[in-house]
Amino acid sequence: MGITGTDVSREAADMTLLDDNFASIVAAVEEGRGIFENIRKYLMYLISSNIGEILLMAVAVLSGLPLPLSAVQILYVNLATDGLPALALAVDPNEPDLMRRPPRDPREGIFTRQVVILMAVGGAWSAIVNVAVFTGALHAGFPLEKAMSMTFVSLVLIQFLKAYNYRSDHRSAFSRPFANRWLNLAVTWELAVLVLVMNVPFLTDAFGTVRLSPGEWAVLATSVFTVVPVIEAGKWVIRRAGRAAQGTGHKAQGPG
Repeated sequence: MGITGTDVSREAADMTLLDDNFASIVAAVEEGRGIFENIRKYLMYLISSNIGEILLMAVAVLSGLPLPLSAVQILYVNLATDGLPALALAVDPNEPDLMRRPPRDPREGIFTRQVVILMAVGGAWSAIVNVAVFTGALHAGFPLEKAMSMTFVSLVLIQFLKAYNYRSDHRSAFSRPFANRWLNLAVTWELAVLVLVMNVPFLTDAFGTVRLSPGEWAVLATSVFTVVPVIEAGKWVIRRAGRAAQGTGHKAQGPG
């Protein structure tokens, strides 16, 4: 006890309750679990985003295509589009079942099997969608500058959707989707900036973008939304595998 305990007992103890309240242990465990989960969300989002960007550029180079993004567009995505949503995920509200989960194995790191799978699935699908947008625009006869602009918008939008998907590595994105008000504000702000970058003349000159029609925006929005069911399917497979593993464990223990 931090208040009533003796100096000797406090020095010998592994843990000291500063307020002499055992309920503080529960609060501390919850806070620690929440911090750990948010670090995981933050890294899942950033690493998956980088995987998608690297694969996009690599596929274009290896296929002999023009670069789908300019240097300044890549810089914008990394600094602005990825930055604010990632920071918002770092303060994501705790999940409702946080304290109902069994204790985590202390040897278990942040990058568990399911986390790696979700990062790979999100990153790979992001690359597939953006490569399809870029090659489709070129085959449709659009100028390179417009194809790059469409790919830029597609990449930014898909990152926003992935931010909401990575609020949990097992719960559906449709469960309390807008509970993180900081993420909502970050995405709203970034969407407003994206509209300015695509329409304000001096910004379009700086970023090498061209204005898109409402129909083109709608096509891009439809294309990028496909990342939601893909990651949801990944989470479903993970949940099913987890339940199967628990069932196998119970059977292995047997009666008595």
